Amino acid sequence: MFSQEQLESLSTPCYIFDERELEDNFNSFGRALREAWGDNAHVCYSVKTNPFPWILKKAKECDCLAEVVSDDEYDLALTCGFDPCEIVFNGPVKGRRCFEHALSNGAIVNIDSKRELRWLEEIARESCVPVKVGVRVNIDLEKFCPGQTIGGDEPGRFGFSYEDGEVAAVLSRIKGMPGVVIAGLHMHVTTYGRTPYAYRVLASHAASVIAENDLAGSLEYVDMGGGYYGGGPQNEGRYEEYAAEMASELKAVCDPAAVELLVEPGGAVVCTPGYYAGRVVDVKDVRGHRFVVSELSRLNIDHEMKKTSYPLVLFTERENTMPEQSLCGFTCMESDRLCILEDERELSEGDIILIRFAGAYSMSFTPGFFIEHAPAVYSYRDGAFELHRSLFEVDLSAR
Repeated sequence: MFSQEQLESLSTPCYIFDERELEDNFNSFGRALREAWGDNAHVCYSVKTNPFPWILKKAKECDCLAEVVSDDEYDLALTCGFDPCEIVFNGPVKGRRCFEHALSNGAIVNIDSKRELRWLEEIARESCVPVKVGVRVNIDLEKFCPGQTIGGDEPGRFGFSYEDGEVAAVLSRIKGMPGVVIAGLHMHVTTYGRTPYAYRVLASHAASVIAENDLAGSLEYVDMGGGYYGGGPQNEGRYEEYAAEMASELKAVCDPAAVELLVEPGGAVVCTPGYYAGRVVDVKDVRGHRFVVSELSRLNIDHEMKKTSYPLVLFTERENTMPEQSLCGFTCMESDRLCILEDERELSEGDIILIRFAGAYSMSFTPGFFIEHAPAVYSYRDGAFELHRSLFEVDLSAR
C-alpha cells in the first residue's frame, strides 16, 4: 500500500499499477497451468481488459500470448512486439484484412461467425499452403451451472451451438475444405461466480467434441477462454483450482505433450495490481446532505454504473467521522456519484482517495465523455513510481 506522502507526489487523477504484483499474477497462472498440464501451456492476456501498451509489454515479458477480438487489438498487439504466432484472434467481428494476415502468419484464429467460414473457403481455394483454424463452441452452460451465465435461460450469442448440432456441421464443413486443418477448440463462457466447476463443465464438453468429431489426430490446442478470478494473496490457490479442473477432463482425450492448453485471463491478472487515485476538489452541504466532489469519476471505475461500494482508502488529516458523505465525480452528471461513505472520516479539499482493484476494464471501457482528458498512468516498483502517460496540459502562455 502507498503512503500519503507518496501519493502527494503524483499528478492526479491517475491509475497506478503495482508492477511486481502484475508480473506475479502472469507468472503464477502460467506456473499453475504447467503444474497441472505440463510445459505445453500458455497464458494469453485478454487485451480488451486493459489495452494499455505498458501492460501488453509486461505480458510479453512474462511469456504470455496476446488474446485479441478486433482488428484494432490485433494491430496493437503487433505494435507492442507480439509476433503473429504469439496472438490468439477471437471474436465475431474480425476484419478480412487481419483475418487473412493472422491465418497466413501463424496466429491462432478461432472461427466465430458464418462469414468467417465463407472467407475460409475462399482462402482455402487460393492458398498453396495448409491453413490452421480453431472453432468456438457454444454450450448450454446454464443447464449445468444454474444462475451462473450472463444470459440465464437465453442462449449465448457467441460461437456455434453444440446442442443444435451446429458445431458438428461446422467441423464437417471445414474438414471438406482443401488444405484446412482443424487445430483447436475455443470454449469461452463468462459466469457470475467464476467457479472452477464451470471450467470442468467446459472442458468435459471440449472432450466430447474432440471424441465425437474425431479431432484427436489434428488438434494442437484447447483454448479454455477467460472469466477467471485470481491474483494477489486474497485469491491464493485459485489459478491452481482452475487448472486442475480443466486438466482432469481434457487429459482423457488429449496428450498434454501434443495438445497445448490455453487460458485467456484479463481481470484475473490485471485487476488486483491496479489502483485509481484522485483528490477532493470541493465539499458542500445541500439540505443536510454532504457532497464530496473529487477528481475521480464513476465512469472511470464503474463502466456499467452498478456498484454501490468500492475497496477504498481515504487519506485525510481529520479524525472526526461523519454518518454519511456522498462521494461524487468530476462530471456534470448527477449520476456521477461513486458511493455513500458511511461513518468514515470527514473529507476536505485536497484529501486523497485511493480505490483498489481498478485495473480491469475501468481504463478500456471508459466512454469518450470529453470533460477532462484520460487520467495519468503510473507503475510502481520497489518504492518508486514511473510515469507512462501524463495528464494532458495546455500551455496557455503560448497563446
